[in-house]
Amino acid sequence: MDLSRRLLLSSSGALLALGGGLRVAFAADTIPGGTSATTSTPQSTNPILIVLFCRFGQDGMQLVAPAEDTNYIQNRPTIRVQPSGNNAGLPIGSLGGVNMYFHPNMPELKAIYDAKQLAVIPAVGVPTALRSHFEVQDMMERGGSDGKPLASTGWLARHMASGGASTTGVLSTIAVSTNAPTSYLGDSLALALSNPQNFNIYGGTNITNVTANLVKGTTAYESKAQETLKAIADVQAALHSTATTTANNLGYTNGDLSTPLKSLAQLIKANVGVSVATVDMGGWDHHQNLVPAFNGRATELSKSIGAFWQDVANFQNQITLVTMTEFGRRFQENSNRGLDHGSASTMMVLGGGVNGGTIYGQWPGLASYQLYNDDLAVTTDYREVLGEILVKRHGETALSNVFPDVFYRPLGLFS
Repeated sequence: MDLSRRLLLSSSGALLALGGGLRVAFAADTIPGGTSATTSTPQSTNPILIVLFCRFGQDGMQLVAPAEDTNYIQNRPTIRVQPSGNNAGLPIGSLGGVNMYFHPNMPELKAIYDAKQLAVIPAVGVPTALRSHFEVQDMMERGGSDGKPLASTGWLARHMASGGASTTGVLSTIAVSTNAPTSYLGDSLALALSNPQNFNIYGGTNITNVTANLVKGTTAYESKAQETLKAIADVQAALHSTATTTANNLGYTNGDLSTPLKSLAQLIKANVGVSVATVDMGGWDHHQNLVPAFNGRATELSKSIGAFWQDVANFQNQITLVTMTEFGRRFQENSNRGLDHGSASTMMVLGGGVNGGTIYGQWPGLASYQLYNDDLAVTTDYREVLGEILVKRHGETALSNVFPDVFYRPLGLFS
């Protein structure tokens, strides 16, 4: 199986190794439902959280631009999003009296926003003066900020440990990548699975049958083996079902975000108990020639999420997808027509339960006296957004254990 970082093991689980390189990991928990899932109709209403981390500093003011602001125009003379003309930004309303525009390459996200299923939070981020990608990513994934010791576990691991989400499935906590992120640090059942097709036993049906016959008993070891074999069977049956075959006309690209989102859609439609999933999208570190690079990234982001959202149409009411990044970029463009490391950026929250079509938070302004170290100031702590998702959508009752250094102040993202 493709288990690059975490094997499905618990304190009483075991790993079976047979000839021919067969390695099967057994997990402690049961799969909800108990029958093979071969239909795209939801079998439950369990919520599903998807955390999309846009790594290496996504610029929030290219993603959602205050395109008519005089200070914005003066400080970004060659790279700014335009409010009108060719390739004009896509208007989405105002915050604090400032009109905001989606990047012109994001019509799919604009359509979801107009359908009131997507909310935007500008000027959001980590309260920190750090400008290191890796330090701030680590800080965010542990749920921290400046001035406090970093936790030894990830924020998602603490949430799962609190019982605020369903943890009863072999595939309940997954990273759709080759490695599990730090946000899962401390979760012994988190699984990195880059391709559902590879969630299988090497060797074909004969080896699968041999394995099943070896674990037919009732010991803890054998029960765990049976549960994992059941999960494998469910996933593989669903992948071969016409009901879960992704249509070619949904708009997926062949890019680095469409690929994992398509895989995640397959797992969600397979009804195998996904509760929390993480997806990474890199390539946002635009120190030079920002316009062509950002245009490509914005296109991939919008098309991929748009296709995914159509793909999981029957599950939209269960899903909450949040985008985040470690920090934004400098307010003023540099001499290479790019942007160096900055402060606040933008988060987006997408879901069937979202009060969408609205811009949330507080706009700090772009006059020199309103900036933080010459950058867009953070007015919304990223943990306020994540905390509201956990409480309102995932039944979190011990938020202070997940984010001990921030008060719960919901923005109104959910009814």
